[in-house]
Amino acid sequence: MPLEWKKFDEKTVTELHGNVYYYRKLYEGRHSEIFERAKELIENGEIVDNIINGVPKTANVKTPYIVANICKLIPEVPAMLVSRSLGSIQTSFSPDDFANEEVNEETDDFIEGPGDGSESSRIIHAQQEVIRQIENNSKLAFEHWGNIVQQQVDGGLVGVPWLDDAGLRIEFKARDVYYPHEDGMGVDLVYRIEKDDKDYLQVYRERVERNASGDMDLHSSHMLFELNASNETKQLPDDETKLILGMNELEKVYKGRGRPFIIYWPNQKTFINPLGASCLRNQEGKQDEVNWTLTRNSITFERNGKPRIAVTTEIMQALQDKAMQRYGDDSRIDSRDLEVTTMDEKGNALQVIQIDVTKIGDIGWVKDLVKLMLMETQTSEKMIDFYSDIAGSQGAAQSGVAKFYDLFVSLLKAEQIQQEYIYFLQQLFEAALWIQHEQDSAIQIEEPEVMIKSMIPISRKELVDENNKAYTDGTQSLETTIRRNNPTASDDWVLEELARVEAEHSTDDNFSLERGRQTLQNFYGNRDENMNPIGDEEE
Repeated sequence: MPLEWKKFDEKTVTELHGNVYYYRKLYEGRHSEIFERAKELIENGEIVDNIINGVPKTANVKTPYIVANICKLIPEVPAMLVSRSLGSIQTSFSPDDFANEEVNEETDDFIEGPGDGSESSRIIHAQQEVIRQIENNSKLAFEHWGNIVQQQVDGGLVGVPWLDDAGLRIEFKARDVYYPHEDGMGVDLVYRIEKDDKDYLQVYRERVERNASGDMDLHSSHMLFELNASNETKQLPDDETKLILGMNELEKVYKGRGRPFIIYWPNQKTFINPLGASCLRNQEGKQDEVNWTLTRNSITFERNGKPRIAVTTEIMQALQDKAMQRYGDDSRIDSRDLEVTTMDEKGNALQVIQIDVTKIGDIGWVKDLVKLMLMETQTSEKMIDFYSDIAGSQGAAQSGVAKFYDLFVSLLKAEQIQQEYIYFLQQLFEAALWIQHEQDSAIQIEEPEVMIKSMIPISRKELVDENNKAYTDGTQSLETTIRRNNPTASDDWVLEELARVEAEHSTDDNFSLERGRQTLQNFYGNRDENMNPIGDEEE
């Protein structure tokens, strides 16, 4: 059944999505706001945090709250690996699968290009150009890294195709706007918005319903609620909703669509956590201990790390007398008076006292905690150069194969995330193409291919050798080889390069090769000297 929105506050979010705000603070390094020991030290004035107190005050104190944010590395490592491995989005159709005569005015209006009738305005492959237009409208190249980090931190990510005056695009939303219906037949996206100093609750609903003929249709609708001081809602009429949201229509029906356009991607989905769980779950205690240990070491060093001078009672009295004469205050001892002094009858004078600061702290304990956090989250220690100070072979340059085995655990995790993310993107593009198909029947509904590259940086020579070998072994096409050897090249450049390579390697004539290569007869088009056709040998 659809959800009823009578009240919306932070409790509404945490009941379904857990404490996502807590994990976001953990990732962002705002630990002084969530860890009790840090709060207590700050309140007692023993340490200060520049997030709470600001940089000017921090500069005036001697012991800051030290944050070694391992929780930042845990989601960013797979995000870095996966995002750099993703290439362009390619249609699974060839230009010959459907004629360009089907391209109409709607297609031409959707695809950007000059309208001057020049070669640049010509649509060569409509399906691919529509996919590229959706990709450009979505600014997809800038979204991959942030999408994966947000999905790892929150435990889930929402994607939805959106069509408005800005064009058809794919938008990505944080987990806390997603509210599925209990019967699994629909979903609500819920936002708090502010218009003219008033708070509203905007609800975008997609729900699958059976029509009179028994077929399934997808119904989409927009609703707007006014929020009072107690976060209670009051639904506004359609006319007022259209005016505030700037929409002409609030409802639309997509015939034959049996599932929502909204796609949800959970992290580590289980029966216990059907909407996924944060990758930082159960890491907060160890992160707190890492910060606490480093901050405590800093306090100890600040109090005991500076050298102290011990003097006899007579020398101390003389210093105080000079300070009184000079400044009128016996506590304002001038250090210059200690440069030359007398010895007592036993030869005692100044004595410098300083603690061996190398003995202060539990850095070994911190390293053990970090290793435990990396182990529990399937993060390779070598991925963050945790042992970068080790000399010898481990610090030397490594080949791609050697690096692969060093990063094996992180790569396994990243490959799983990559497969899920590619499926997530394919479903979103399929939904976007469905919406475009409603406007333009020339566009085909499909799940396009996401081109991938290596997660580990390798040399240009290794890249070319690997792809060329696959081509010569017959396991990879020439076009794929050119694309992978030139991962940043445009589609037009790849097609032109493909034509050039094929032209340079073409050693056969245009006549029939049934009788073998380049003979005099097939050079003459299988005709004799009188230009009469030569029959088959069996005849």
